[in-house]
Amino acid sequence: MLYLGLDVHSKWMTVKGFDPSTGELVEIIRLRNDADSLAETFGSLRGPLSGVMESGTNSWAVYRTLEPYFETLIVVDPATVWGREGRRGAKTDRRDAFKLATKMHRGELEPLYVPDVATQDLRALGRGKINASRHVTKLVNELGALLRSWGIVVHCSLLSKEGRQLIEASKPKLPEHSQKVLELWLQMLKTAQEAETELERAIKAETAKDEDCQRLMSIPGVGPLTALVVRAEIGDINRFASASQLVCYCGLSPTVSQSADSVYYGKLNRFCNRFLKYVLVLRAQNIARSKSDNPMRQTYWRVLLRHKTNHAKIAMARQLVRIIYSLLKKKQCWDASRITTRMRSRAPAAA
Repeated sequence: MLYLGLDVHSKWMTVKGFDPSTGELVEIIRLRNDADSLAETFGSLRGPLSGVMESGTNSWAVYRTLEPYFETLIVVDPATVWGREGRRGAKTDRRDAFKLATKMHRGELEPLYVPDVATQDLRALGRGKINASRHVTKLVNELGALLRSWGIVVHCSLLSKEGRQLIEASKPKLPEHSQKVLELWLQMLKTAQEAETELERAIKAETAKDEDCQRLMSIPGVGPLTALVVRAEIGDINRFASASQLVCYCGLSPTVSQSADSVYYGKLNRFCNRFLKYVLVLRAQNIARSKSDNPMRQTYWRVLLRHKTNHAKIAMARQLVRIIYSLLKKKQCWDASRITTRMRSRAPAAA
């Protein structure tokens, strides 16, 4: 077995590894990432091959290209591999690649989930909508800052009809260059809103024909965007052994520092899927503002009476994740009666 570590970059990679039975060393420096170069290089190596590479922007594409040439090929998280390990001396791509191969030979690496083509495509759609909305928000903030810098009071949302009238009325009051910047911001805002609308339309069309998205949309307050992002970012629900693992993957579990009988719970774990965390916390916030009564809103107010607002939002987001896990695992739709009955049966014991 030839163990290979692949230090992959955007345009090229460095490969280094060894065969533990023969002691043979393999080293390939600055190998281009195009399909022809990869096929020619790895197709000429004597197998069987076992490889490891770190996750990155092009890791899934490189993985799919190299998978036919490897008996075992895994993708790992750099933060998990290196952690706080003290790296003395020179840091080079060859050393990193060889260290990856060594760790794989020792069985010290935990592979990441590799999404299929359809799941990765859905992820691109959901993430594109989130980034488009953030771009719109950023442009609106830039417009408001520009108007306020010239003493114009912004008393309404600039996306509303009244806000548009305020912008048009403010143009003659601005100097030449500031007026030019305002016009350019408005053009960029229009383009961003058109992209956001087009992505929303695509998301609604996709969720209408996906069974898992339909199950998720049966939960009160969950719309097409949340359903699609959750469906795409989770992928195969069976890769999570419990709902607690999914909560940790979403970044809703606190960091823990334990020594003997002392246990300290700190801030939320920042090594997580940030898109899942974003939509779940945002959805929990919207459910808390709604007037319809449901078990998640009851959890929000129960926690809010003893803790702060953010604590209540996170607690409700965790409950939402557990509900999502149950629905996807059992392939069922939302049924508030079963959840409400279970909560009532536990109420006397909790009191």
